[in-house]
Amino acid sequence: MPETKLIKTGNYIIKFLIIILSFGFIAYRIFYKENISELSASFMKIISGRISFAVLVAVFFMMLLNWSVESIKWQYLVRKIERVTFFRSFMAVWAGLTIGAFTPNRTGEYFGRAFILEKANRWEGIFITFTGSLGQLLSTLLFGSIAGFFFLSLLQQGSFGETPVVLNIMLGLSVVMAFFVSVLYFRIELLKKNFQKLIPRKYSLFRSHFDVYSNYSTKELLIAFLFSSIRYMIFTMQFYILIRLCNIDIPPGEGIMIVSCIFLVMSAIPTFALTELGVRGSVSILLLDMYFQNQSKQIPDLASGTLLACFLIWFINLVIPAINGGFFVFRLKFFRK
Repeated sequence: MPETKLIKTGNYIIKFLIIILSFGFIAYRIFYKENISELSASFMKIISGRISFAVLVAVFFMMLLNWSVESIKWQYLVRKIERVTFFRSFMAVWAGLTIGAFTPNRTGEYFGRAFILEKANRWEGIFITFTGSLGQLLSTLLFGSIAGFFFLSLLQQGSFGETPVVLNIMLGLSVVMAFFVSVLYFRIELLKKNFQKLIPRKYSLFRSHFDVYSNYSTKELLIAFLFSSIRYMIFTMQFYILIRLCNIDIPPGEGIMIVSCIFLVMSAIPTFALTELGVRGSVSILLLDMYFQNQSKQIPDLASGTLLACFLIWFINLVIPAINGGFFVFRLKFFRK
């Protein structure tokens, strides 16, 4: 078989395997693992009015804005090794979501995006994608830690009196993590030295590719962090809007505070992208329940409302893009001539 035909065949096989695994995982999660009938019944209750439908449409467009900002950020970072259009960057981001759907902590996204590159070295593309993810993690840790302090202060003023020790420990650890991640992000070239120490034998194979970390100035990393912060504000507002839509009455300031704390805890828990629903639901119910207990309020159907909000944010922000990203997977090139 000629080499060109062999490469094409290999590309198609990998693409079809990715589609089967991603879509199969999505179907398994929604129709087998989740109580879809109960979620559907709860959804029909809140969607009966025009306002509710308009809110859902707004949240959907916020999803498009969220991933568009991520696409601009990746386009901005990857220009060091290859110029890509916004549309190609958007394809890379959504195709990465499809591949990341069945990989731990969505690590497949790094590889998915790199395979959109036509000429640049793919390892450098993966390292650059990691830089963008590090900036996103920094925004989650930074804003989450600030929200955590306000949350603990709120608990101390209410019926809790003394906050649980575990919350103080977790907040302390998140502050420490935020400090180390910020140092690592703004001194990204330190990754090169750390890799040299951690994997000395393999380092020589990637040494030239690690040089890409030396290409970014502090100003460029600040701009990328700004994009990450804008994304953080968008999906935080999305989640709060959905919580309110699911009949959980919480003021905007305190609602954003709780949502930021939820994302902070989620950032520390390893999950698969399409299995994080259960984890996010548990964390959300726990923190919201603590908030309302502290306020001496009883919210009817708090658990079911919270789970529905978690399902909607998960479905809109991850499942829909992962399904649509399947079409973009066919634009990836896993083998080059």
